[in-house]
Amino acid sequence: MLCWLMAALVVQFLPLVPLSFLAVVAAVLLNVQERTGVGQSLRRMRWLLLTLWLTMGWSVPGDALFDTAWAPTREGLAEGARHVLRLLILVWLIRGIWLAVGRDGVLAGLLFLLRPLHWVGLSSERFALRLCLTLSYAEQLLAATRPRTRSAWRSLMAEAMALPAPDGVQLRVYRWRASDNVVLVSLAVGLGAVMKAVA
Repeated sequence: MLCWLMAALVVQFLPLVPLSFLAVVAAVLLNVQERTGVGQSLRRMRWLLLTLWLTMGWSVPGDALFDTAWAPTREGLAEGARHVLRLLILVWLIRGIWLAVGRDGVLAGLLFLLRPLHWVGLSSERFALRLCLTLSYAEQLLAATRPRTRSAWRSLMAEAMALPAPDGVQLRVYRWRASDNVVLVSLAVGLGAVMKAVA
C-alpha cells in the first residue's frame, strides 16, 4: 500500500516520456500476475479514457493541432495523454496489489494508512471495511456475464442487491518489521530523487 501511495505521488510530477515508460512497466507487471488484466481494464475504461483525453484537448489553451476554429490544442492533447497514463498506472498498480496480497492484505494496508482518522474521532476500521466490501462486490459483478438489455441489467442489479453479506470479516493487522523500514526509507529516497530530477 505504501508503494502505491508513493507511486500516486510520483506520477503527478512525471513528464510524458517517463510516464509512458512507467505505464509499460506497470502493464507488464500486471500481465505477469493476470494475463487478461491489462486488456480488461482498457476495454472497461475506454470511454472514460477517451473522454478525458479529448476534454483536455479542447480545454487546455495552446497551439491548434490544425488550422480550424474548433481544433484541439497540441498542449491539451499532450496533457490529456499524461492524465490518461496516470490513471492507467494507478489502476494497474491497485489491481496488482489486490492480486498480490488479496482482500485481507488490502484491508490491513488501508487500516494502517487510515490510522490518523482516529485522531479526529472517525473509525478507520469501519471505513476500510466498507471500502473493501464494495471492492469485493464490484469484483463479483464484473465477473458476471455482461447483460445486453435494460431488463437484464435490472435483474443483475437486483441479484447484486440480494447477495448475502459475509457473516464476519476478520481485520488482520500485520506486525511492522525491520524490512518495512528499509522499504519505506528506500521509497522516500526514490521519491525525493524523482521530485528533484523533474523540478
